[in-house]
This record gives sequence, structure tokens and C-alpha cells, in this order.
Amino acid sequence: MDNILSFEQKPAHDWTKMEGSCVDFFMLEDEIPNFPDHKAILREDKLGNRTGLGIVGRNYPLTTHTYFFARQHEMFEKKFPAGHLENAEISYQTSRKGAFALMNLILPDVKLPIETSKHKTEVGLRHVSWHGVDGGTSNNSIFGAIDFFCTNGIITGEYERIRKKNTKNFDMRKFIDEIEKSVEEFYVTARKYQAWAARDISYQDAENVIESLPIAKRNKPKLLTIYEQEVMDRGSNLWALYSAFTNYSSHTDNGFPIRQTGGDHQAETMLKREFSVVSWLDNEEFVRLAA
Repeated sequence: MDNILSFEQKPAHDWTKMEGSCVDFFMLEDEIPNFPDHKAILREDKLGNRTGLGIVGRNYPLTTHTYFFARQHEMFEKKFPAGHLENAEISYQTSRKGAFALMNLILPDVKLPIETSKHKTEVGLRHVSWHGVDGGTSNNSIFGAIDFFCTNGIITGEYERIRKKNTKNFDMRKFIDEIEKSVEEFYVTARKYQAWAARDISYQDAENVIESLPIAKRNKPKLLTIYEQEVMDRGSNLWALYSAFTNYSSHTDNGFPIRQTGGDHQAETMLKREFSVVSWLDNEEFVRLAA
């Protein structure tokens, strides 16, 4: 990589922003009477009040959210110059009362330009990591990008996903090593986005792709409306169509709000949308335009 160095140093400030965040709480394990092969995972607040997060097998290793993310923070501090971390944008989300946690990290100083005949933007390196402590979610990490023009989040495919189950053999060190190797893919993928930006398409092309997507019929006109808005800024090209997809998976004020079911699920729902968009890129109509 041309502009990323590998040496160990500490930034002058706490760029992780984890202390006091939604993932910063105490966890503990407790026995379950009459169920010797299982244990409960609990969270405890500062007043000593406890909330159950899940029941798991006795050998299930509890990896707290703060430990899971802190090991990744350490890897980034070794991998990147301090200047790249100084402006890092990091946020955390939880679902299932805190059993599920997600970290979204953006490095705006690690970026590349994407230019169409009408518009220019920059995409920056993005890292998303998530896991659970209730046995319902593996340890996961994926790299992607963020479009600084519209804050659309991008993940770049299953091949960049690192997934390790929460088993007694889970090795955090190996998990971190695999994350570090995946950073290189950002530059390869950005070149693909530039090729899409240079590929002009017709309105009919975009409509054919959207009509062929595996989404509800009532949602297809809404997605086409987002594409029309993207064209106004970016021009009629494949990058504008892809930007319509990532708008759908990144925002809720675009005709695709989160359903209010009374559950604590927004973080997981938006992540599922992002993986839906990844699958759309294998759609026959989209592949034809990108060829």
C-alpha cells in the first residue's frame, strides 16, 4: 500500500470514543439452577441492576464488547500513521438489549477520488465490525468505503468478510491478523467504482435492473426515485445506480423507514440492508451493465 505505513505508535488522543458509549458496560456470567450445561450472560449497570442478555453453553467464551473492539483499535494504531487516526469517525450501536454490538469506523484521511463526467466525490476507508454475546451472532468484520458526498456506506462483498464463531477455540489474535490483511482490498475496489462512474447507462437500463431486483413490487418505484435524484448530481451512469442502492441501505428518510415493531433491531436491520445491496451486484442485469 502506497500511503499506509506499518509501525507502532499511539495517537495523541483517544480516537476510539468507547468510554461512556453504548457498548461500555460491565458483563458477567452466572450459573443457572438445574441447568449445569448452560450459563446466563448478564449486563450490570453502575447501580448493580442486572439485565439478562442470553443463555449459552457452559463452554461459550464471553468476549465483552469493549475487549472485542479494543483489540481492533490496537491493530489500527499499529497499521496506520497517527495522522490517519486523528480524524477517525467512529460510532457504536447495540441491539437486543446490548447482546449485539456494532462498530462503524471511517478513516476520512484514507481516501480516493471517484469522478464522473458531471460530478466528483471521494470515498474513504470504512471498517464495520460486529458480534454478539448471546450465541446468536458470530464475530464479524468487513471493510468497505464511505461516499463523502452523501455519507452512503458501502461494503464491498462477502469475499472481504471475516467471520469467526464464538467457540471455545476462538482466537482473537488470528481474527485481528485477518482483519489487517483485508485493508489492502480498499484500493482494488475503488478502481472498480471509478470504472462504474465512467460507464454511462440509460434510464431504461436502470429501470430494468431495479425491476429485476428481489424486492417488493411497491418498493421498486421508490428505489427508482432515489436513482433519479442521484442522476441529478452524478449523471446517468452505473455509479449513480449503485449510489441509489447504497442510499437505500444507509438512510431511513428516503422512503424506506425502519419498521417500528417495538423491538430493538435498527442496527441489525440496516446491516442486513447493506448485505442485500451486495447481493444485488450479482444480479444479471447489473452484471451486464458492469461488464
